[in-house]
Amino acid sequence: MRNIMYKLRTCTTVLCLGLATAAAQAQEWPSKPLRLVVPAPPGGISDGVARLVADHLQTNLGQPVIVDNKPGGSAVIAERAVMNAPADWHTLMVAPSSIWTDFPLTVKTPFDVHKTFTYVADVASMVHILVANPGFAPSKIQEVLDHARQSKTAINIANLSPGTRSDLLGELLSEKSGRKITTVPYKGSAPAMVDLLGNQVQLTFEVVSNAAPLIKAGKLKALGVVSPARSRLLPEVPSFAEQNMPDFVMPDASVGLFVLSSTPPALVQRVRQEMEKITRSAKFQAQLKAQGFDAPQPSTQQELQQKMLATVEQNQKILSKLKLAGN
Repeated sequence: MRNIMYKLRTCTTVLCLGLATAAAQAQEWPSKPLRLVVPAPPGGISDGVARLVADHLQTNLGQPVIVDNKPGGSAVIAERAVMNAPADWHTLMVAPSSIWTDFPLTVKTPFDVHKTFTYVADVASMVHILVANPGFAPSKIQEVLDHARQSKTAINIANLSPGTRSDLLGELLSEKSGRKITTVPYKGSAPAMVDLLGNQVQLTFEVVSNAAPLIKAGKLKALGVVSPARSRLLPEVPSFAEQNMPDFVMPDASVGLFVLSSTPPALVQRVRQEMEKITRSAKFQAQLKAQGFDAPQPSTQQELQQKMLATVEQNQKILSKLKLAGN
């Protein structure tokens, strides 16, 4: 009995020391420059948000923050960069939430993204909108579907990148048309928009922050937003739900901060606190608005996780219906 009690006391002491060490590490973090890996090239959506986050983190924490762009491979290149970094928790990732909610369902990856990464905080909200070349006749969603079914010429919708929300939405619209709309894959938004403006493709789903300037300049036609509510940037554009398509509504996508799931809980909490401080600041929210984004709604880690899991479940149902699941 004495031996058992000794072992229990020893285990308790080790556990307490471990918790104390983790808490101390969280308080001392960061002890050197931070690295924010971004699965997009400079100038992309995630890149712009990441650079805002980097500026605020650097100011608040007193350590340099480096943005490291690792585009390509459906985010696998960026994810690998974080996984292979020194295990000192100074390498994080700023990326669209779709790399956790959408990509793993449609793109085969060499590891389980859901088990490898934890989504720590929303940084910016993104609304998706269906846009068309100005020469495309339909101006409403139902008109698009009717036109596609009746047209003798090909109607193409650009898929901005495999596994993205644009990919999923494009396939869903194609299914609604009876597969009379053909999805055309691209390697990013920029080449897709060039072909859309040149009428090589007629439609695409793009985030409002990218599309709004072109819509206001008359270079693109807005047909409908996918979010439950209208976008504050384009309040005149109705949602899909308002156009009698309630099953074509998705929660807003987001850009957020990811850490490895092996990160100590105390440090995850510390990172969350720092991100909350940033996203609630008036300066950061004004900067987001200037880039065409909305600030995220405050949420607990549990609420954030529930939102992510609900999006995965919704996407799985859509993919099952479309028979597009890649894994």
